[in-house]
Amino acid sequence: MDCNDKYPDVTIAEQRPLTNANNVGTKETVVTLRQPRDKGCYMSRFQVGILCSFLILVIVIITLLVLFFGTEVGCFCYGISRGPASSAQGQTQKPNTRLSNVTDNLPFGTATNLTNPGHRKCVCINGSLADNHGLDSTIFPTQTPTDTNTLPPWRRIRLPRDLVPSFYEVQLTVDLTHFIYHGSVNISVRVVKATSFVMFHRNAIDIIERTVQVLPIGDQYPARKIKRQFYDNEYQFHVAELDGELPAGSEYVIQVAEYDGHIRDNLTGLYFSSYKTKEGRTRYLASSQLQPTDARKVFPCFDEPDFKAIFKITIIHQPGYQALCNMPLYRSSVLNNGWLKKEFDPTPIMSTYILAFVVADFKSRNYSFNNGYQLRIWAQPDAYSQTKHALEFGVKTYNFFTEYFNTSDVVPKADHVAVPDFSGGAMENWGLVIYRETALLYDPQVSSSSNKYMVTLIMAHEIAHTWFGNMVTMKWWDDLWLNEGFASILMYFAMDNAYPEWNVFAIQVVEYMFPVMVKDALVTSHPVSADIEDPNDIQQSFDIISYNKGMAVLRMLQGFIGWKSFKEGLQLYVRRYKFKNAERDELWQTFTEAVNNTYIVKKIMDTWTRQTGYPVVNVRTVNNTFILDQERFLLNQEEADPLDDNPFGYRWYIPFTYIIQYDRDVRKVWLNMEAATINRTEGWLLGNVDYMGFFRVNYEKDMWMRLGDQLLYNHTVFPEANRAGLIGDAFALARANLLDYDIALNLTRYLKSELSYVPWRAFVDSIEFLRGMIATKEAYVYLQQYLRDLVAPVYNTATYVKGSLPDKYLHRIILGMACDVGLENAVSYAKSTFNAWKKYNTILASDVSVLIYSVGIREGGTDEWDFVWEKAQSTSVASEREMMMEALAQTQKPWLLWRYANWVFDPNKIKKQDVRVVMSYFTKTPLARSVALEFFMTRWKDLVSRFGHDPFLLPEVIPTVTSYVNSEFHLRQLETIFKETPPKTASKAAENALALTRSNIKWMETYYEKIAVWLKDNVT
Repeated sequence: MDCNDKYPDVTIAEQRPLTNANNVGTKETVVTLRQPRDKGCYMSRFQVGILCSFLILVIVIITLLVLFFGTEVGCFCYGISRGPASSAQGQTQKPNTRLSNVTDNLPFGTATNLTNPGHRKCVCINGSLADNHGLDSTIFPTQTPTDTNTLPPWRRIRLPRDLVPSFYEVQLTVDLTHFIYHGSVNISVRVVKATSFVMFHRNAIDIIERTVQVLPIGDQYPARKIKRQFYDNEYQFHVAELDGELPAGSEYVIQVAEYDGHIRDNLTGLYFSSYKTKEGRTRYLASSQLQPTDARKVFPCFDEPDFKAIFKITIIHQPGYQALCNMPLYRSSVLNNGWLKKEFDPTPIMSTYILAFVVADFKSRNYSFNNGYQLRIWAQPDAYSQTKHALEFGVKTYNFFTEYFNTSDVVPKADHVAVPDFSGGAMENWGLVIYRETALLYDPQVSSSSNKYMVTLIMAHEIAHTWFGNMVTMKWWDDLWLNEGFASILMYFAMDNAYPEWNVFAIQVVEYMFPVMVKDALVTSHPVSADIEDPNDIQQSFDIISYNKGMAVLRMLQGFIGWKSFKEGLQLYVRRYKFKNAERDELWQTFTEAVNNTYIVKKIMDTWTRQTGYPVVNVRTVNNTFILDQERFLLNQEEADPLDDNPFGYRWYIPFTYIIQYDRDVRKVWLNMEAATINRTEGWLLGNVDYMGFFRVNYEKDMWMRLGDQLLYNHTVFPEANRAGLIGDAFALARANLLDYDIALNLTRYLKSELSYVPWRAFVDSIEFLRGMIATKEAYVYLQQYLRDLVAPVYNTATYVKGSLPDKYLHRIILGMACDVGLENAVSYAKSTFNAWKKYNTILASDVSVLIYSVGIREGGTDEWDFVWEKAQSTSVASEREMMMEALAQTQKPWLLWRYANWVFDPNKIKKQDVRVVMSYFTKTPLARSVALEFFMTRWKDLVSRFGHDPFLLPEVIPTVTSYVNSEFHLRQLETIFKETPPKTASKAAENALALTRSNIKWMETYYEKIAVWLKDNVT
């Protein structure tokens, strides 16, 4: 009640009978007016009683809500008419109340195909519109047991194995006008263990809960009703509690007759992309990316790799589009509203994450194999001419792997689709592989040889997944490397088969192995087989360790068991586990059988896959023997944890191969988690032949000098991969304080006569660390002069533009370094070529065009920058656009760099899929690195907010931007921003960045002065 001091209190003093003539028993009320005794509010007993009653009522209502909230959700739904989802007869199909066995040529039985009667939105008791995740996630019981063994099943990372899905019937209506989709799904399940809870995954979709039913297949199983439903937001479980148990051995259908979702541009789940035609029209399309855990964003499902099932997909879409799915089209019909209904054949038994959907108006280049297998390469119509290489290589690769595994693909077709927007490079969806455009399209007129190489490599990787990942799948994400490591090694087999002149096995060492050896030398690295204990760990497992190290240790395995046994082991593995899930121990067993128990492969490989890091083998001379001992290689040994209880003690089974100066036969000795000895010989000894092992080799100073002398005298005596290995190992060992830098730098003197790409690539990557670390120091000037002296003789010799791919690679890397260090002839050539292109639109040699653009931007100003930017926006060739975008980060105008960096938040300027690539371009010059670091730290919260959910973006941007940070000031800043705004999907990348920064600081304190002295003494 309102109180105001200017009015007196009104108090009921008493009531007594009125004395009047009629005497009808009326009571009179005597009202006394009193001035307030003090300030405040006063209420009558009656009003107090009313207020107390009201409070009691509120308490009772709240108590009832708490007790019964899970049973009755306080929401109501309203419908919006949705024409597209109507059936061919114009009637809405209603769900069956009970299902009988349904065959219709489909296994396990399935419910009738369901369509949605209306686009429904829900308003909950608080009056707010239900969000994309459905009903409020707090509707699960609040009493969570502290004992993890008694946690309810929805509070664990994995689904219980009580129910096992066998068949899905999914219908999606895709609306590319309003960017929404509507769906229904029937999931046939087998009950392995009696349960009264039905759980499945969902995320970012609105389920109309009244349409959820659990229906028996056949009359022999009891019907069950749903008592309540709730959603666990952390683990993304939809839980339905039933009024009784589903008996073990029974079969049911989980029916979700209506759900809705938005088609967003977030590159996950079912998302939209777009492109512009030559006429300037914007065309939209829908594509999907479900790995690792985003199938649940498209339809309710058991979204874990070992819940394999058969899927029958139906897609309804607007006219003017093609619909693609994993399987061939079974039937197409036109609905009354003109929309098209596409029904696809059932899939083989497969995991949810390799399902895929594309709705687009693309054009395909096709090939039919003799056995009827169909291969199609799809792209936007204006890019059709760029699909030729992919088709030609695809034909060779499917033939190669069919022979290699001695097993044909069981999906009768393979669509490979280039979409304008895609988060990763590509995704191996079975029968419908999806790529970003630069990973599939190649135009020989403007794309470089490196573009062709990457298209070939990525396509080989994805096709290899058909057998290793799709047919046979890891059981859980802790063995992701089984998929990715094997696809990564097998892609080189296919490339070598198609292009033996490319020398891919040597390139593999410098481009795939050396980068991961840097990360794995940090204490923050992780084993190849890493435990998955948190949902965010799944996303973070897709890293360089799973891919590159996984490949490297398998390469080592192939090296010591031989090509024949490696192939036989893989064939046995695919035959034994086809359509199943397998773990690493089952793989090791097949290899053990393939070598007739010559090796117990598990015993060896566990030391490489179940512990972090890798060893360095030290070769020491003692009397008449060489002693080979091992220790863990760390860039910063001081960060090692002395209390680390690693079960293997950081010891490995090492197949150490070597050659000696006067006998070039390859020899092998095993270091069985301990040291080994070999007879001493005269001259040099070179270990790790062809760099087949995932370890480094360190020698005594005298041996390093002998190896260096051999390089100067005749470097071709050593295999190409070993010349690269000597450089890579020497600089890494020096960085770790295990070798003097003067030894590493002295090795490089021979490069004046080196005309092979692989050793030069190893040198450029190694010296880039030095350039990045001392870029702001006086010694940087001497380093640039030393590099000019080193590259000049080779620049004058390596002028190949036409020739093999390795020759083109060499020419590009030499011209690039010559321009970077200011070699006058090279800069003059690049600058004049750029000006001619800008003025007369001359055609550039595709293999060096990115260098020409870079020099033009670096030497120019705003006019040159804007000119290249406009050219990048107008080209229809994605690889050409990528080269121009890379060159833009070479400008020496800070305001242009800041503008470019801030454009990552403007999708009209830089697509989301290109953000991580653009940020990597900022590592090319000292100025760009400085701007990128300041941008990264000042806009960190915005980066996390905008891109934090992307599984690839921040995990790649963080190490890219922080690789050369080497000051305490910046370390404190990084620690602060990572603590205040932690990147949930990139926490491991953040930890690695901090560890590397601490290592860099230590490096500067230890080595800068020594390197500066060497450079001064060796500059002419």
